[in-house]
Amino acid sequence: MSSSSKRPRASKTAETAPAVTLSHAEHMQLLQSREQGKTVMYKQDAWGHIETRFVRSQNVKLWEAKGYLVR
Repeated sequence: MSSSSKRPRASKTAETAPAVTLSHAEHMQLLQSREQGKTVMYKQDAWGHIETRFVRSQNVKLWEAKGYLVR
């Protein structure tokens, strides 16, 4: 058999991301600020799972074409 043509990989260094801890109230406030001014749309699959999307108002027709409903 021929030898492998792949290059050996150098080991990656582990990066430590600073963990930001938020209180529950701060987390909920962040979520609400992101959803501000957006339209809530949802789609239910055959198993009864509901997928929710927060969509910009100009994209509502596009998401309706994908089968989502406006809440």
